Amino acid sequence: MRKLSTPSTRSPLRGHTDQVYAVAFLPDGCRLVSGSRDKMLRIWDIETGKAVIGPLGGHTNTVCCLAVHGSHITSCSCDGTFRIWDTDSGKLVLGPITAHNGRHVNWIAYSRDGTHIATAGDHYRAAVWDANTGVQLHEMVGHEDRVWCVAFSEDKTRLVSGSADKTVRIWDVASGKCIGEPYTGHTRWVTAVCFGHDDRRIFSSSTDCTIRIWDAETRALIVEPLRMDDAVLCMALSPDGKRLVSGSWSSKIAMWDAQTGAAIPTPFKDHKDRVNSVAFSPDGRMFASASWDKTIALWDATDDVAELPGSPLRGHTDEVYAVAFLPDGRRLVSGSRDKMLRIWDIETGKTVIGPLVGHTSTVSCVAVHGSRIASCSYDGTFRVWDADSGKLVLGPIIAHQGGHVYGIAYSRDGTRIATAGDDYRAAVWDANTGVQLREMVGHMNWVLCVAFSEDGTRLVSGSDDKTVRIWDVASGECIGEPLTGHTGWVRAVCFSPDEKRIFSSSHDCTIRIWDAETRALIVEPLRMDDSVTCMALSPDGKRLVSGSWSGKLTMWDTQTGAAIPTPFKDHEGRVWSVAFSPDGRMFASASLDGTIALWDATDEWKRWDIDDEDVEKDDD
Repeated sequence: MRKLSTPSTRSPLRGHTDQVYAVAFLPDGCRLVSGSRDKMLRIWDIETGKAVIGPLGGHTNTVCCLAVHGSHITSCSCDGTFRIWDTDSGKLVLGPITAHNGRHVNWIAYSRDGTHIATAGDHYRAAVWDANTGVQLHEMVGHEDRVWCVAFSEDKTRLVSGSADKTVRIWDVASGKCIGEPYTGHTRWVTAVCFGHDDRRIFSSSTDCTIRIWDAETRALIVEPLRMDDAVLCMALSPDGKRLVSGSWSSKIAMWDAQTGAAIPTPFKDHKDRVNSVAFSPDGRMFASASWDKTIALWDATDDVAELPGSPLRGHTDEVYAVAFLPDGRRLVSGSRDKMLRIWDIETGKTVIGPLVGHTSTVSCVAVHGSRIASCSYDGTFRVWDADSGKLVLGPIIAHQGGHVYGIAYSRDGTRIATAGDDYRAAVWDANTGVQLREMVGHMNWVLCVAFSEDGTRLVSGSDDKTVRIWDVASGECIGEPLTGHTGWVRAVCFSPDEKRIFSSSHDCTIRIWDAETRALIVEPLRMDDSVTCMALSPDGKRLVSGSWSGKLTMWDTQTGAAIPTPFKDHEGRVWSVAFSPDGRMFASASLDGTIALWDATDEWKRWDIDDEDVEKDDD
């Protein structure tokens, strides 16, 4: 799995002093160039986040677009010119070349072979230039308003342009003539255009909040327009042509499947102002975005930022109800409605032990301590298995009068097991002998979940009676009044590692964080989209992950209760169980869809910024 490197310093970078309008990667993939309303260009080392060349001065107005080919950067400006720079020295190679009668030059592009440059101008025209001499070769006349954008076809025989006249036009590069009628359908300015990599499709974005994908021959739309939340100001196609990224007036970034037009869920955070430019790295594994908030951001563009290799794990023949990691962090155990347990190697995704047979109904919950796995079932029993051999160590032990056993948990020292049952009771058992030590009486409906405090002296339980109770393990007595506030079943409970807080999740679509002493809520209830079916606390107690009836997974900051943006995909059925690995770097989720998925639980999907906030102007 790949993580974008973090800058060596977290302090604001002293760079552009105004809105950033354009960004492009250099061919080495290690550097990028940016252009700004401050009239400057800068070349950045993306590993350190430092400007290594620049500022490059010369333009007398906003640098509004950039293009790169080999060792050359070409820039265009609202000053009516374009210039060509050397990427290694920053020296001016060609220009300034006056274009479009000295009016705003809105866009610039290289042909694939680097021999031609195309520009788009305020005087309603596009133009093609010799990239070595700066001589204008053709002027494309036909648009009825400003031309905002241009792009060459892969074979450089055609040019596509987009205009404030709401149309897209295709031009013959050799003659400068328009090919056929303009593409119509957009209802506002066309802000960006490009050809697909096979030259069979054309992409266009617009301030009408849509992106359109056209068949280059028939001129028909291939899919329904892709819709963003606001005016689409920019877009970029990945090097392999499979993905499209776009930026909007409202500061949002979106990623799309370029074949189907489907939106791809991402964890991208919003900029603080409109996104003017996006660009993929040469290998397609990251992209950059430039914004009016004066920042340039780098983002991971791969699929390996959340779901880990080997997932989903498939083998159960029915809904997967329970999952837990073994202490080595390389294996996990699962229980299913198919009545079986399986032990998996998470690297290979293969079942290495099992299926373990014995339960005669759904395996509803599993718990792990050392080399022992405890499982409980709707068959009214719990069992203890050896994690290395899969052999039954203890049981079946009849619990809760043979009714459904919903939850099971080990004490931290492994000497006690707690269970939750449909006889309205929780119970504590000797983990070695299976002898019942205590029965906790007080709930007024099914007890669905239990968890020990870190020191093993208290037990917390959640019930269908909508309450959470705390019990003294030694006496079996309820400590104080129940915690009330949930309006639906309480499906999962746990103590924080410091035992000062209690977490509970419920069918009322909320998670509550309670002060274990005062019993008051510490933050407002955390809200999911549907009934919260499960949750798990990270080993360090800083993060909570939860699953819902609708199949969604959410991660939370346990200190603030804030949702943490993630790229987790939805399961195709309700999520029944989640569990963190011992090191907290991943978690597993088990679902009604019959799968177990493994997810990255670190911050490795997050972007880092080239951030120019609070910049100081460069000394002249």
